[in-house]
Amino acid sequence: MNITSHVSEILRPVLAAPTGGVVGLVDDLLRLCREHDLELEWKAGSCRARSRGGDWEEVMDEPLRVSVFRAILARFASLCNERNPNAVSPYGGQCELSVGAPSPTRFRISFTNTTSEQKLELRIAGK
Repeated sequence: MNITSHVSEILRPVLAAPTGGVVGLVDDLLRLCREHDLELEWKAGSCRARSRGGDWEEVMDEPLRVSVFRAILARFASLCNERNPNAVSPYGGQCELSVGAPSPTRFRISFTNTTSEQKLELRIAGK
């Protein structure tokens, strides 16, 4: 099995049938990125992922509705601002977010959430 098919096998079930609404979906994405050292790029209705250093792969066959993706971006904004008040605006920004215990993983998050553009970059910081 190659790395690319492994990435899709990990992410597709979470994206196709999320549990726990938007909060659960974002938590699952962070958990999977942490466990499997994945990077995500999401924009224009498409989600690409890779194992760090690997090739980018399109993960979803069908894009999420814009309203769902905007809710995911809003959740990331909320998480950033919980840890560091006013770190980002609801419409975009960059922050670092520590997730997990006992040894947290730091993520670098960059996003835009406007009516004309929606995108997300999620990477593990410092690697």
